[in-house]
Amino acid sequence: MAVEQNKKHFGIKDIAKLANVSIATVDRVLNNRKDVSETTRQRVLAIIKEHNYQPNLFARSLSVKNNIHVAVIIPKTSFQTGYWALCLEGINKGKEELQPFGIITTIFLYDQEDVATFRKETEKLLSENFTAVVIAPIFVKETEEFVQVCHQRRMQTIYINSDIPTKSTLGYIGPDLYSTGRLAGNLTSYLVKPKSSILVLNVAKGIENYRYLDTKIEGFKEYLLSYDPSIKIDIVDIPYNEYEEVELELKINIKKYDPDLIFFTNSRVAFLGRFYADHPDLKKPPIIGFDFLSSNVEYLADGIVDFLICQRPDKQGYFALNYLYRFFLKKENFEGYKPMPIDILTKENYLFYEN
Repeated sequence: MAVEQNKKHFGIKDIAKLANVSIATVDRVLNNRKDVSETTRQRVLAIIKEHNYQPNLFARSLSVKNNIHVAVIIPKTSFQTGYWALCLEGINKGKEELQPFGIITTIFLYDQEDVATFRKETEKLLSENFTAVVIAPIFVKETEEFVQVCHQRRMQTIYINSDIPTKSTLGYIGPDLYSTGRLAGNLTSYLVKPKSSILVLNVAKGIENYRYLDTKIEGFKEYLLSYDPSIKIDIVDIPYNEYEEVELELKINIKKYDPDLIFFTNSRVAFLGRFYADHPDLKKPPIIGFDFLSSNVEYLADGIVDFLICQRPDKQGYFALNYLYRFFLKKENFEGYKPMPIDILTKENYLFYEN
């Protein structure tokens, strides 16, 4: 009982006494400030580790309350894809958890098919005072311009879902897009024979804004062509979001290429599932698509879609806010990126999966 009591009351004063330094020095170490010698820093950190000292984050949050205001700017959910709804679920979960610590989160939603809405939302965002911003970049040029302004204002930035050349201060949380493409290539290698014809489909209105899909395709091609150079890979962009328009393009291109396998690069693979359900007279090749959405799972369960590669959009949103909590309140220093797990779902295991 006495031991528990001592642990309970072990604090900054005790650390300072054991390290033979001032309380102010301990505070500087805890807040990762630079005006402490490395020898002193390591001595204080060793004592913190030995005694498993945990800062009182609620007390710390009181000192910064109303000073940490986080913005999140992501695409709004559309009828064609529920991907961003899952991301928003994770963000809202993180938002609720962080509010008691004085971290307030404001969400801005833009239309991923209309760059004007992105500009409008970023203007609204920049008209307020935010400490950090979580960004899902779709419009690369506009995002780069926006991020440069954020950095001029000393706002921390972190990307989710896809990375872009202009680096954020706290990195990127999301799938390793090149690896997801290689994984799709690996799956394909078990499903096709030499000299097979592969059709890669990019389906989305404003496809020019989805250039991150190129990274997936690069990984896919690199893996598959190193496995078997005789395989033929054709890439087709279908710049529509309405099924009737997509259906017409699918009829043309599937007849033209007669694929032995179709790799569908984004979360709208339900379009392809519906197409083959509507045309049972057509020979269906193996289909690989993305994301655990109810519309996609319907065709996975029916055996029309063979594999779904899942990228945990809800975890991306949640982890982004959690990283900001750790950065501002726990004073952890980090940058780079946190890759999401890459999961493979089939008809046999999807019932046991949760995002």
